[in-house]
Amino acid sequence: MNDKPRPEYRENLNPQQAYRLTMRIDDAPGPFQVMVSAVQYDVVNRECLPPPKDNPGGRSSPVPTHDIPFELTQVSDGVYTGVVYADGMVDEDYHGRGVCHWELIQAQVQLKATGAEGETKFIPSLSRDELLAGSPTVLYFIKKGYPRHPESTLDKPFTFGQADRSRMASYLKDGDLFTITLVAEEAAP
Repeated sequence: MNDKPRPEYRENLNPQQAYRLTMRIDDAPGPFQVMVSAVQYDVVNRECLPPPKDNPGGRSSPVPTHDIPFELTQVSDGVYTGVVYADGMVDEDYHGRGVCHWELIQAQVQLKATGAEGETKFIPSLSRDELLAGSPTVLYFIKKGYPRHPESTLDKPFTFGQADRSRMASYLKDGDLFTITLVAEEAAP
């Protein structure tokens, strides 16, 4: 067993690459509570991580991932904004094997009707490429899942929505759906 302590990955205390994220909810069957809003960062160069010989059982090191919460503020009915940073983590030599480079992977929001246990968690997200491109991402959700789909057998139901409307069941009409649109634009830090 390797008794070497795991490094503490550091958040960037002075990020400069700011993006204003806007979330718009249209035609929802009821109100939502924002449960979580966070940006996920991953180390993207595995060569900076300890090799298998230094890990218990000779396993490869898991890719370090870190979430940084951000605040969403409601600015009007169904519209929320918040600031996220592309450079939220500090690139440095955490393992003595070269600089580990962190990259923004996604910005994600988790919503529920009231926040009660057992309600469906609606989870819209923007990938790094979508966020940096600044083009809107529209996700379609089924209204019947609000606050909880009556046929769900999951204790904690969730849905990520569908970006391609044509991939949804043909019997679903537009009135059966609501949308969540996410878009980000560069902002001053």
